[in-house]
Amino acid sequence: MHAGIFKLFPGRLMVHWGHALASLDDQARVTGGFDGFYLHKTRFLSRLAPRVDGVPPRRVSANVLEPHAAIAYWLAGASEDAAGPGEIAEKAIELQADLAIIPGEDGTGALRVAITATNHGLGPLEIELALALEADFAADSEAREGHRQQQAPIDTAWDPADRRLSFTYRHPALAHSTEVAVLDGHPTWRDGALAWHLTLAPQHPVQVAIEVRPHFLGAPFVPAPPGTIEAAAEAWAVACARLETPNMGVQAVWDQAVEDLGAMRLMTGPGAQIHVPAAGLPYYQALFGRDSLTTAWQAGMINPAMVRGVVEAIAARLGTRYEDRHDEQPGRVIHQHQRDPLALLGLSPFGAYYGDYAGPGMFLVALGWHFALTGDRAFQREMRGAADRVLAWMDRDGDRDGDGFYEYDTRAGAWGTKNQGWKDSGEAILEADGGCVANPIAAVEIQGYYYAAKQLTGLVRLFMGDVAGGLGLLNEAQDLKRRFNAAYWLPEERCYALALGPDKRPVATVSSNAAQCLACGIVDRDKAAALAGRMMAPDMFSGWGVRTLSSAHPAYNPFAYHLGAVWPSENGSIALGFKRYGLSALAADLAKGLFDAAATFDGHRPPEVIGGHPRDRRHPHPGIYPDSCAPQAWSASAMVMLVQTLTGILPLAPAGLVAIDPDLPDWLPELALRDLPIGGARVTLRFRRDASGHTDWDARVSPGGPRVIRQAPPESLHDGVFDRLGDLVASLIAI
Repeated sequence: MHAGIFKLFPGRLMVHWGHALASLDDQARVTGGFDGFYLHKTRFLSRLAPRVDGVPPRRVSANVLEPHAAIAYWLAGASEDAAGPGEIAEKAIELQADLAIIPGEDGTGALRVAITATNHGLGPLEIELALALEADFAADSEAREGHRQQQAPIDTAWDPADRRLSFTYRHPALAHSTEVAVLDGHPTWRDGALAWHLTLAPQHPVQVAIEVRPHFLGAPFVPAPPGTIEAAAEAWAVACARLETPNMGVQAVWDQAVEDLGAMRLMTGPGAQIHVPAAGLPYYQALFGRDSLTTAWQAGMINPAMVRGVVEAIAARLGTRYEDRHDEQPGRVIHQHQRDPLALLGLSPFGAYYGDYAGPGMFLVALGWHFALTGDRAFQREMRGAADRVLAWMDRDGDRDGDGFYEYDTRAGAWGTKNQGWKDSGEAILEADGGCVANPIAAVEIQGYYYAAKQLTGLVRLFMGDVAGGLGLLNEAQDLKRRFNAAYWLPEERCYALALGPDKRPVATVSSNAAQCLACGIVDRDKAAALAGRMMAPDMFSGWGVRTLSSAHPAYNPFAYHLGAVWPSENGSIALGFKRYGLSALAADLAKGLFDAAATFDGHRPPEVIGGHPRDRRHPHPGIYPDSCAPQAWSASAMVMLVQTLTGILPLAPAGLVAIDPDLPDWLPELALRDLPIGGARVTLRFRRDASGHTDWDARVSPGGPRVIRQAPPESLHDGVFDRLGDLVASLIAI
């Protein structure tokens, strides 16, 4: 069944770099609504509208060329006396607009707009080309909602000698201004527009150009060296592992995901911190703790530098005090760090908001995963203090009542986030009858995250020589696993409870949250197959992915954020969980649904959230959650995770090993992963499925690199001692 291509944001073009974003309409203009040029989620240009002799030109086409650049073509007419008869006059003047983000220092950017006018008439023409310009310094959320919470007078000044226009925000606490530098020509400023008088000889293009430079909190825009964006993209591409497969759909999804992960980097901070990705565009162009951490560990296989950068950035922002207004506590992982006007003025908590329970577990998982990928002991020693602070928070403040489970509640009142698991919408945690669960809530996936965090940190500490500390954490993880399986399992549903409510009673709602526990390894072996099967039952698996909520639940809605829609990011983790327990066929079925879904979107780019309708004749396309971001960092990373899942790659750099457990499906019979960066070396792995369905492999490892062995995950339900021994012997013979 072939569904047509679904274009994300059909009425909008977006170009971006670091913290800078230009959101344009389908004619590459800024004329209202959310559109504008933003830096740090602050709108420094709220109008950009061309006119020729007082009339807006007609759109021909407008397209994004690169993540940071777009092009548009417009047409304007002229009098028949000047241009010629009929169509010649009607379409005499061609305007080509080239728009690009110019990179600045520390992830800032300016917007360059160049317009080339060409006269296709039969004789010379004189025109007035005008650009209407405004700035309003709204927060992006204010622009999106159409309601201002902060406002101040704006001074406009035009310096004809210097050819500079300025908009200055007169807010006492926000020293923002926009500088518009004219690069070509000598326009006048009148009626809110820069206007150039142009004489156009036939077929002789004339260009005008401006550069819109944001001055954020009084700091002038400082351009980065020429070629910065191109050099950054090339360096990212060279550093990343590459996929090669004859399956063009999977290849396209992979290539788009890797490009997006590189292009979404915020380019802020020292060293590896430039690799910290924005959570999603256009609404989440900032540091989001759990989103960035999840993105980093899911995509860590292609470039561990992203993992390191995210871990460093989060470690630098751990909570230091008890401050209820922002849900801050010592050692707590930050949820959001934004610098938009509302955050800077204290009108929102998001300058530094800590109300999240997913991030702490993900921080320790990402830190441990970096060790598995690189074997970098020095970095583990550097981060030991941060890890200890997060562990201390988990058992001091994360377990509010000391019962051994981790339950969340906000202390920030109306500002606080009610639900602080991975599903953070207000109605995400519902009883089986549809009623909201009161706080405090011990969400099911949070227990899994913290189990994985303690288990992985314990193993790292054993490798680092801290035997007592490592064994202590492993024992704590095992104790949590034992109590979790006793308290959360719902045998009649073949699923774990969505949460424990404030009365410690299981919330008997079937949801995708439970499936994330497979990836965490907290699921008892005797429950894993039942849980995985439950997730792939028709009420949970749409054919495109696992729904956030069973379609049999009274609150099910295929286009509700956490009540029936499908998240590619979560499904990437669920597929990993299937593979962790040796359920390769289910992992392949889920992966196929997700790759097929991605192929139905423009550019093979999966959005933040897709619809939960069943994949059938009535619903040949999954649809999309309204206002989904695209690109979305953890949707991109999930696509990388799917390839890792199908090949069963598990780097064990501290031990000098890479374990693989490939089981390619018939729809992906061949692939190669080239130059995987593992343990400071490069590893190339090739996989091929034979006629019997068995997947063969071979490896090429750079000198001093790890040894590759075939081994199923320890939790695999289908691999016994003799299977593992046979795979190990065969691997050693093959080396």
